[in-house]
Parts: sequence; C-alpha cells; structure tokens
Amino acid sequence: MTENKVLILEDDIVVAMDLQELLNDSGYVTMIAHSYEEAFRITKTFKPNLAICDINLGETLTGIDFVKDIYIIHPKLEIIYASAFSNKITVEDVEATNPLNFLIKPWNEEQIKVTVKMAFTYIEKKNKKDTNLKDLSLTEYKIIDLISKQKKSKEIAELLFVSEKTVRNHRYNIIKKLNLPNDNNSLLKWAITNMRED
Repeated sequence: MTENKVLILEDDIVVAMDLQELLNDSGYVTMIAHSYEEAFRITKTFKPNLAICDINLGETLTGIDFVKDIYIIHPKLEIIYASAFSNKITVEDVEATNPLNFLIKPWNEEQIKVTVKMAFTYIEKKNKKDTNLKDLSLTEYKIIDLISKQKKSKEIAELLFVSEKTVRNHRYNIIKKLNLPNDNNSLLKWAITNMRED
C-alpha cells in the first residue's frame, strides 16, 4: 500500500505546523515548505500525491507559481489552495491550474480532514483508472472511450474504419482485461463511470 503524502506549502510557521499535526494524526505523511524554492526542492525527493498551497507566500513567487512550475516535473500532483482572500483575479489564476479545491482561511479541523480525505479518494480513483487502462491497446482505448460516449458498435466501426465484428472482438478483449462480467451492459457502465473527465 502506498503512502498518502502531503506537501504543505505555507509561509506562516504556526499554520503549517497546525496543518501538519492534524494531517499526521489522520495518518498522512507530511512535509512542510515555507517558500517556493523549498517546496520545489522537497517535491523532487518527497514526491507528494497532494499539495496544500498557500497562495500568498510573502515573496514574489506565489503558490500559484509553484503549481504551474511543478506540473512540469510532477504532472500528477493534485492541489488544494489555501488563502485568506479570494478576489476575482486570484480565483481566475487558481482555476487555470485546475486544483481539486480552494480553502478560505480561517478553516476548522473538520473542513481540512474532509477536504483532504476527498482529495485522496479522488487520487485513488484516478490511479485505479490509470492502472486498469494500462493493459489496453491504443485501439481498445479508443473503443472504450467511444463506448463511454455511448456509441454503438456499428458507429465505432465506421469511426475507426474497421468491421463491426472487429469492434465486437475488441469489446470482448476489453471486458476480459478489465475483469468485467460478460454481459451487454457491464462494459458500458464501466466506461461511463470511469472514462468521463471529472
């Protein structure tokens, strides 16, 4: 079982330590960074699954800058922003980095626990999806993507320039690779649930 690692990027030492204590007590492995540079350095070796980033770090580089730059070397890192303010420009900048959540200070312990738990539920679901799909061929992936868009075998065959029988064979192979029951709706249900963007 992999560890659920959280990087806390917070320039206020007291806030950072409170978050760390709360998350450690909840079973998460945490590291604190107080600046952009420190967070970047820690992330390279610590490899967190989730980062809670204060936006205003009291320096020229912000938490948003950290997220934009860290995605280049750690694209699967999920983000929760924390801030004492939320003006329109900040919210637009935050949205551009596609975070999981945005917390406004002051928060309470329950908000942090629930937000982080939901984040790791999402991360686990995403990792499971990635694991399930890694065994599919490119054609099978295209087919399951089209199935998630509720395309029928005949439509898929026309779109991929193959026979309908070939699509049915691929569907059978996908069902086997994903360990699904061999019935008409199991693949459709799985595709709709797992292939749609969250």
